[in-house]
Amino acid sequence: MTSLLPFLNSSYSNFLADLAALVNVDCGTHNKAGVDHVGEWIGARCREWGWEVERRPQVDYGDCWIARLRGASDGANAGRLLLIGHLDTVYPDGTAAARPMRFEGDKILGPGVCDMKGGLLVGMYALRALQMTGFNDFAEIVFVFNSEEEVGSPVSRAVYSSIAQQMDAAIVFESARANGDIVSARKGSAEYKLTVKGKSAHAGVEPEKGANAALELAHQIIAVSQLDGLVPGVTVNPDVIGGGTKSNVIPDEAWALIDVRATDSAGAEAITQALANWPTQTTVPGTQVSITGRFGFAPMAKTPATAKLAQLAKEAARELGFEMDDAA
Repeated sequence: MTSLLPFLNSSYSNFLADLAALVNVDCGTHNKAGVDHVGEWIGARCREWGWEVERRPQVDYGDCWIARLRGASDGANAGRLLLIGHLDTVYPDGTAAARPMRFEGDKILGPGVCDMKGGLLVGMYALRALQMTGFNDFAEIVFVFNSEEEVGSPVSRAVYSSIAQQMDAAIVFESARANGDIVSARKGSAEYKLTVKGKSAHAGVEPEKGANAALELAHQIIAVSQLDGLVPGVTVNPDVIGGGTKSNVIPDEAWALIDVRATDSAGAEAITQALANWPTQTTVPGTQVSITGRFGFAPMAKTPATAKLAQLAKEAARELGFEMDDAA
């Protein structure tokens, strides 16, 4: 590990300049031009460093990019590693101009400094360090730059999933925790929508002819909340609600969004089945209920293989003179 330090130490000022070049660009997920600007910058740098570069055009989001560094090894035992990072941020247009990258003491601040322009460059400079020290004892390292992670990777998931299946391991360059811990496990997340259909009627003249969807939704929210803790590691939280039209009209529709989390695949399966088999009977006569949704991100449990990766990272850090830990 220490053989990498001379190159990395000499690259510090270049790293900071590159970080500013990426941070000081508006590249919110839906700003395709901004995301593509960042992607084109990265693609050009990867080519400059001698990597194979492929651009995957997208229509509704920024383009995805794939960079490959080929090693000298081959065969079944040659290592193949996947690196992943995203080009987009959550910030609206104008943020980069309003608060460009700046230094405050030992901190660097700016939109996307950690999440995840810094992560992209950490991965890129790590690969460059391998090149500069002549380390090539691997088959290939593939870096996928996806363009719309902040909205759930609706198009890029197909790009990196097929590549991931050919790899031995994957490292995502998202931010570590505030204390520097790397993430070796995280909950899976799902969003469900609970919808109640009723019947509208004038609330003053003929309320008896209506079926109050909002009232039934209240019953349903209380019921679905009982699934919280269905099995260890499962949380169920109704968080956004809506419905109705006017204050003098019995609402014929009401809905609630439900945030669902699970720490492992067993929990995800249990809550998925519970919501798929949600009872259709209602408390308010004349109303109907339905639930739709799915897990957009599967749980990442800490497996023995993941624990091995985390241990390798800790050993590498120790060799470089500092301690780190991993966390869920």
